[in-house]
Amino acid sequence: MASYTKKEAQEWAWETLRGQWTTLITPFTPENKLDEQGMRDNIRFIRQLGTKGAGCTWGMGEFWSLTHEERLRTMDIVADEAGGQWPVGAHVTHTSAEEMIALAKHAEGAGFDLLIVAPPYMVTKTEEQVIDYVKLLADNTETAIMFYNSPQFGIVISPHGLKSICQIPGVVGVKEASFNQQLSIETHLMLGKDYVISTPDEWIFFRAKELGIQQQVMFANTSDWRFDTPDCNYYVQFIDKATSGDLDEQFYEKHVRRLKELNDTWWTRTMTKYNGALPIAMVKHWAHLVGLAAGPTRLPLTELTLEEKDQLKRELEPLRPKPPPKAPSIKTPAQPRASWLTANNNFASGMLLMVSVQNVAEALEAEQGGADVVDVKNLQEALVGSGHPNIVQDVRSIIPVEKHVSVTLGVVPNQPGTVAMAAYAAGVLNATSVKVGFRQADYEMAVEVLRESRLALDGFNTKLIGSLFADNVLYEGGLDAHRMVELAKDGECDGFLIDTLSKDGRNLFDFIPEEELREMVFQGKELGLSTSLSGHLKITDLDELARINPDIVGVRGAVCSRGERDRAIAWEAVAEFKEELDKRKTGEINVHSDQVPITTNGTNGWVIIDGRGKSCAGVLAALTRQTESDGGSIIEAILADALNIYDVIVWAEKSGHNVLTQRKETDGTVRVLIQPGALVHNG
Repeated sequence: MASYTKKEAQEWAWETLRGQWTTLITPFTPENKLDEQGMRDNIRFIRQLGTKGAGCTWGMGEFWSLTHEERLRTMDIVADEAGGQWPVGAHVTHTSAEEMIALAKHAEGAGFDLLIVAPPYMVTKTEEQVIDYVKLLADNTETAIMFYNSPQFGIVISPHGLKSICQIPGVVGVKEASFNQQLSIETHLMLGKDYVISTPDEWIFFRAKELGIQQQVMFANTSDWRFDTPDCNYYVQFIDKATSGDLDEQFYEKHVRRLKELNDTWWTRTMTKYNGALPIAMVKHWAHLVGLAAGPTRLPLTELTLEEKDQLKRELEPLRPKPPPKAPSIKTPAQPRASWLTANNNFASGMLLMVSVQNVAEALEAEQGGADVVDVKNLQEALVGSGHPNIVQDVRSIIPVEKHVSVTLGVVPNQPGTVAMAAYAAGVLNATSVKVGFRQADYEMAVEVLRESRLALDGFNTKLIGSLFADNVLYEGGLDAHRMVELAKDGECDGFLIDTLSKDGRNLFDFIPEEELREMVFQGKELGLSTSLSGHLKITDLDELARINPDIVGVRGAVCSRGERDRAIAWEAVAEFKEELDKRKTGEINVHSDQVPITTNGTNGWVIIDGRGKSCAGVLAALTRQTESDGGSIIEAILADALNIYDVIVWAEKSGHNVLTQRKETDGTVRVLIQPGALVHNG
């Protein structure tokens, strides 16, 4: 709220118009009404960025499309949210001089600190007309005025014309947005020592030193809320330093430049599309992508096409700011080996789909198609190698937190320290898991490598996955994949992956038959290990995979364009694979041709194990612990996945326990009663 006289306005401007000021968009509801709550939410978000002040109903606020009542209501909302604690400016330009004055009076009464005015954009063809127009406003208000010089209003004022405007009492400066660098420079040189001159683009700071000028305010743009988050307000930090005379070019290069280049590309493209009109459609969709209220543009402007929206999303996502990863300072308690698979209810029991990607674009395709785990690797490095840390970081930042992002180290060297360092990096990058693979390795050396990696991950939530390749038999000294369960246990892993390296068309089942894989997976689950299978798997392998029922199924070629591994991931193929996998999880497709026989016996105590939303490994581990500690109590296992139900029954049979009953509830869950058998009682 202004607390100065007209004579004090210039001094007030020197003190108040500093740092980053923002331009507010006007959000609309789907019904094309003013989105009042959205406006409030946007302001609260922007204030968290450290932005020094704001302007409403400017060009980016689509002021020309607002009714008189909407302009007034917008002012009221902004003033209310500012609460006299955050400087705000109202744009009052109108083709009607009386309407302009009425808007100014309302802004004064609402508590605005500043007015912004531009040429009235109709029949205004000379600088003299504009000067008279601004003078009329100044004669009817005590509030400070910033003049807005922009070609959007039909006339661009020269530096000499701007000088005449600034000499009007109450005018404190100019937002010089002519998009003419020479005009901006001349205005700064001519007027910058007496009035607040602001060019709303960063290039002015990079020219300032050679020109001997100093811009003290970025007045105003949308870059703060489009580029920053409250935790990563890099743009605001850069502007605050630059407007104070400290141009941190390295900081700009690291945190701002790539977003600015993306902005400039889309700014130019959109303005060209609309023949020079402000790129409000692009700015509003950008707002939507970063979680702010925006809504549609109003006619005569139109929105971006669906293709343009999708392209902007793909190009923006990897550039979104993210805080630097930090290693936890306090060690966190270790979770049970397979609990990470079921920490979120989105991962109900049964097989998860893991898709291997090489870049951010592929990660987005995998996520769109419904992949549960996005696995970052580098197929161009040896037989399989690690993705670059920057790619891992970018992928982790764009994949929803409730989904997993894993890291593949590939075939690692027999160097425990080197591998441990790489595993540590995966922890720093907040990967869900890191896979450490062995081809030609001594068993004891592989155990040592895994144990050192386990130590390196101490304090992180990243899980250690040991990996062997089914086709290791093709290599002299290859470590036999049949030792996978033993290696994962001795290496203190959270889980294991059996994969292949061959690129000759053979897949996992060409090297290890279904029955052997099922036995290995079952053993792993009994130990509480997460179990994963991969290796050139196709959608036609899903019946075999479902009978084995690993916790994770890993694919790449099957979900690439045309099914070719060297092509890019296609979300449609991911979605199809996921749909077919889910049909087997739910029992819609029954992959078991026969049923396990059920017998009955007597009872003792009663224990309930709720397996809903848990991996099969977690359920079997819990059942094993219960029967080992208490061989007399009846166990009631509550399950919700057809494949897990089958595995529990098979586990009971193999372990010598009796399945008393299976009862299906109305919600689809199945309750299985298990009586520990004589093998347990007698040891």
